[in-house]
Amino acid sequence: MSNDSQPLGDPAEFKARLTKPTNVRWLVFALACGTSFLTYIHRYSWSVARPYVKEDYGISDVELGWLDAAFNLTYALAQFPGGLLGDFFGPRIVITLCMVVWSLVMVGPTLTGKVWGLMGVRLGFGLSQAACYPNLGKITKSWFPLKIRTSVQGMVASFSGRAGGATAPFLIGTILMAWVGLSWQNSLYVLAGSGLLYAIGFWFVFRNHPGEHPRSNEQEQSLVEVEESQATSGQPKFIWSRATLTNLAIFMSASFCSAFADNLFVFYMPQFLLEEKGFTTAQMGVFAGLPIWGGALGGMCGGVLNDVLIRKLGNRRLARSLVASGGKTIAAVLIAASLLVQDGRNVMAVLFFCKFFSDWSQPTWWGTVTDIGGPAAGRVFGMVNMVSSLGATVAGPLMGIVLFRYGWSPLFLFVGGVYLLTALFWGFVNCTRKLVE
Repeated sequence: MSNDSQPLGDPAEFKARLTKPTNVRWLVFALACGTSFLTYIHRYSWSVARPYVKEDYGISDVELGWLDAAFNLTYALAQFPGGLLGDFFGPRIVITLCMVVWSLVMVGPTLTGKVWGLMGVRLGFGLSQAACYPNLGKITKSWFPLKIRTSVQGMVASFSGRAGGATAPFLIGTILMAWVGLSWQNSLYVLAGSGLLYAIGFWFVFRNHPGEHPRSNEQEQSLVEVEESQATSGQPKFIWSRATLTNLAIFMSASFCSAFADNLFVFYMPQFLLEEKGFTTAQMGVFAGLPIWGGALGGMCGGVLNDVLIRKLGNRRLARSLVASGGKTIAAVLIAASLLVQDGRNVMAVLFFCKFFSDWSQPTWWGTVTDIGGPAAGRVFGMVNMVSSLGATVAGPLMGIVLFRYGWSPLFLFVGGVYLLTALFWGFVNCTRKLVE
């Protein structure tokens, strides 16, 4: 008997093949970008509140530096455990709970004016934010196919986060404090409320995997599952030779120094404009975020420059070293040049380009992690990023001491020197020396 009586096979299977994947993943993309954006607004709220905490509570610059370090310390140490929590319980519950906790903790500076009380607040804030980005990384892996995953990660982690950090001074200083007339304390309560509301929305809308979402069909789920099965291979093998370990140590040193220098732009810009340049709160809010916007733009341009130089030179190591070392060197020159400018607005314009060239090495950093890490890039990222966070931790008290004893100009020159040291380290990083095969 002929098989022509069933030319289409199982009708349900045939219908499934004709069904297009749903687009719930783009709703998840928007949620992830929003989470990253809000995370950095909340994180950078401390930089805006910092000068007022100093004035209202009589906190010294050195003590402020230790408070900065407290956040970076717990943030660095808790990232890996936070990722493990996501493995066990899923990003949905971990991110939701973390957002609730840090939204409550961030109002802590309004409740205590003692250094040790503020220290506890900053330690708790770093601890509660640490799990966010490891779990955002899990979201991109669970919801997006490999061919677009890197672009999605760039938008979520780099652009959205930096945009949040750059927006924070304007939102808090200019809008909430200057235009609406709220105190810095009440501004923190408004931000905390936004975090709690977003956490509720995240819980109800997000699911850990397309297969768990009621509006996502099987075809959307298969976009990820098919590519994941194709990408699955044997266990990665680490090459623990003297050469690879030396190269990793140099790469970590460059990352440590880069994060150290970045601490100036994360925590000190509002204070610099208010104290040194005499800006009003409204003016500070407009200009304090400019360097962060420069960094966001530099990161995008640096990625393109990396790809172009690799193609033109035919030498991946040379291309990556030129971009990173060159960018950090130019940043060192520009931060020193900013001391020759008197008008605060022009200073921030110079620092915009300083951060532009400093951060155009960010794609080089990501690329180097991928180059040497190969199939274990996630683990290499975790190791190197923890060292970076420790660099920011050390920067807190050291920058506070330099500012307290010597002033703003020596602090800027100090950071310029760290940029040059970073450039030197990058000159010796060999991205072609694989740590994992």
